[in-house]
Amino acid sequence: MGLPNIITGITPQEYYVRERAALEKSDYYQGKMYSMAGGGTRHSIIKVNLIRELSRLLKGKRCGAYDSDQRLRSKWNGLRCYPDASVICGPIEYDDEDNQNETATNPSAVFEVLSKHTESYDRGRKAETYRSMESLRAYVLILQERPHVEIQERLDDGTWRLRWVSGLDGVISLPQLEIELAMSELYERVDFEVED
Repeated sequence: MGLPNIITGITPQEYYVRERAALEKSDYYQGKMYSMAGGGTRHSIIKVNLIRELSRLLKGKRCGAYDSDQRLRSKWNGLRCYPDASVICGPIEYDDEDNQNETATNPSAVFEVLSKHTESYDRGRKAETYRSMESLRAYVLILQERPHVEIQERLDDGTWRLRWVSGLDGVISLPQLEIELAMSELYERVDFEVED
């Protein structure tokens, strides 16, 4: 993945028009569009496993799983981006600047599979942005090079707590969604010996 292509000086409405016609996804922040490159094989396997398990575990519940085609917007700083996966509980609330109603503003949980090229963004601006969303209860970071998951979760008093799960025999408990996700399912078919 190289440096992102950046387009500057556009409004949110212009971003949405460009994004609908684009072949590749771009994030939007403060008048700039940043093209986002795809991940490798390991990233893809983990993401597919994650969506499969979230869909299975949430079946029949009031929450639904969404893949990386679901764009989110933070009302706090205006960032529009595509997490690897998200869960929205209840009806979707859409960005009032998106006249096609394709950009959600109320995720309950967001998941990012970390890579060398995006880790600082996912841990920095994105993390701060996601935590600013009133609806968000959990932000989950998934490592590719070893079975390790970090969960940032909002407590009842509004503060955030970090916890983690390591090893293929672990279980990721997400009480906010009333589910438990087995690490062995999340990392199924991932070969940690092969350089991705």
